[in-house]
Amino acid sequence: MERIIDWNAYIEQWSRATAHLQSIQSYHVKGNPAPNLSELKLEASTGFFFILTRGEIEIRMSDKIYRCRAPYIFHGGADNNMSFVVPNDNQEWDGYLVLYTAASASSEDQGNLALSYGFTPNAMLPIQEKCEAVGALLKSSESLERLQAQSIFLSMVYGVLSQKLQTLAQPEHTKINIVTDAIKYIKANYRESVTAEKLAGRYDCSTSYLSRLFRNQIGLGPIEYLIHERVHRAKQLLLKSDARIQDIATKVGYADVYYFSRLFKKHTGRSPLQFRAEYQQAAQVQNNPLHGLESSIVSPPFDSHNENESYYQLSEEGDTSMFRFSRPAFGAMMVLCTSLILSACQASNPTGGAAVAQEPASQTATATATATASDSTAAETRVYKHLKGETAIPVHPQRVVSFFHLGELIALGVKPVGTTTYVLDNPHISDKTGITDIGIPPDAEKILSLQPDLIVTTPALAEIVEGGYDALSKIAPTIVIEQNNEPIKDIEMFGDIFGKQEEAKQWNEKFTAKIAEYKAKISPNVRADETFSILNVRPDALFVYGDTNMGGNIIYKYLGLKPAAKVESDVIHGETWEVSSEVIPEFIGDRLFLAVNKGAEDKLKDVQKLVDASPAGKSGHVYSIDFDQFLPSDPIAVEKQLDIITDLIIGDGK
Repeated sequence: MERIIDWNAYIEQWSRATAHLQSIQSYHVKGNPAPNLSELKLEASTGFFFILTRGEIEIRMSDKIYRCRAPYIFHGGADNNMSFVVPNDNQEWDGYLVLYTAASASSEDQGNLALSYGFTPNAMLPIQEKCEAVGALLKSSESLERLQAQSIFLSMVYGVLSQKLQTLAQPEHTKINIVTDAIKYIKANYRESVTAEKLAGRYDCSTSYLSRLFRNQIGLGPIEYLIHERVHRAKQLLLKSDARIQDIATKVGYADVYYFSRLFKKHTGRSPLQFRAEYQQAAQVQNNPLHGLESSIVSPPFDSHNENESYYQLSEEGDTSMFRFSRPAFGAMMVLCTSLILSACQASNPTGGAAVAQEPASQTATATATATASDSTAAETRVYKHLKGETAIPVHPQRVVSFFHLGELIALGVKPVGTTTYVLDNPHISDKTGITDIGIPPDAEKILSLQPDLIVTTPALAEIVEGGYDALSKIAPTIVIEQNNEPIKDIEMFGDIFGKQEEAKQWNEKFTAKIAEYKAKISPNVRADETFSILNVRPDALFVYGDTNMGGNIIYKYLGLKPAAKVESDVIHGETWEVSSEVIPEFIGDRLFLAVNKGAEDKLKDVQKLVDASPAGKSGHVYSIDFDQFLPSDPIAVEKQLDIITDLIIGDGK
């Protein structure tokens, strides 16, 4: 029986112990035999970490069996009754066995360090990277590199225990968010050679699937975000040091200083040297009382630059997009200073000076009463529990910045003052007046200038802001919520956040009634045994959608239509998204909704014959849908998608 562990005490015992890395063995070959502890002849003070990065393995003890499925981390001590067993000799599995010795001042501490435990980490990638680094360093005969291996081992132990504490603090059913984890990895490893292929390989998925996840959650591809992180780090180095441009380029992952300079100019509008000079000049102006303040929010237009960088190191980073990055953080300080100066002037001259006519007393009284009422309303707060803890938020927020959930807010009659670029591009929301584009990644300086009283974000979007959640929380109360893509659930959640429970209830009742009405409409047109599929054709990939977006939530969840057997088993209840042309016929049911992206005409030709030969193709039940219209999953978009899908089925695609 596994012993109940006091984790805080256990970590304290680790901090008092003297631990030395002994060796690391890696397993990366199909059919590799499992580690044999008896052959290693472990000493009594020897402990080990077993890091399973792929496949399955069993760890058997005298009184317990750990069935480990990657990603999994197991810790144990010298035990003759412990063995590792691969369930299937032909199974592919990867892992690392890290051996160490530990000495403690007390016999109690010594015994506790040998405790056995296993768990599924939230983020295997950082641990795996440390294992690879330790393995490479231990091969060296240089003492200095072996010392570095020892320091990385202790860092790995810290990472393992941190991950264990994280898993204890969250529900067991919570799955790792690949995008959030990959963002953390990029932040920690931006100096290294990070390619889309290597990053996707870490998560055992294709590059197109990883890119799809990134764009769905943050509006950028993984390599676009890597470039953002590198440029951001370069800006910090330019502002905080007098280091040479060559050294800064190398520090942020670019061996070619000319490529780095062109890339930096493309994304900031100025060369690295110009950027540093402008900051130094602005800092002098800010500290000089003889000069007026100039906000750094407004960036100068882009200078011309050589577009060849879009193709340079293509295998490394791919094409770069023309998204802009924020100016340095001192701009935010200048905004605040300007506001304070204006406020002070108004306070010292309430009439506005001789050139300004005095307002009638009645208007002044009305404005004062309105301001007082508004301040009173804004001052009312309540504690809201979210993914980052508990935060005091306004009972009735007046100026909201929402990074992702624009449609949910609009559906409840709440127009935010700001949202991100790709969310603002939602084709189903017509009135976007008064909503500021805060960029992507979100620009903290723009957010600050909007003077929000509440910021709502998702975990991934919170990660990519400069300074993360902590920086956002210093601007305004910030809550981090899931990206559910479930309109009924999201409307209810936002009804609670904004104190609009009644409006949320009415919307959900109306939507539920509409679903019932439309189900009755399509019922005469669909046989009970008919199956449905959704296929997306892109220039470089084919995707089959499940029951979350691209109309899948409407078709399968709301209308209750039957998915094709392969869609249900491999997509809805499995991990399949991207498929090859050869297996397309297995996923196409009696009716097919087909979304073809721009530029995918050649790819469509490859699969058109397969579609035509499918049950849907033979019966003429292939319905074309617009990818951009069906990509969003907010309440407003889903309502309009419901209309389109119902009309297509009733009209038989006409």
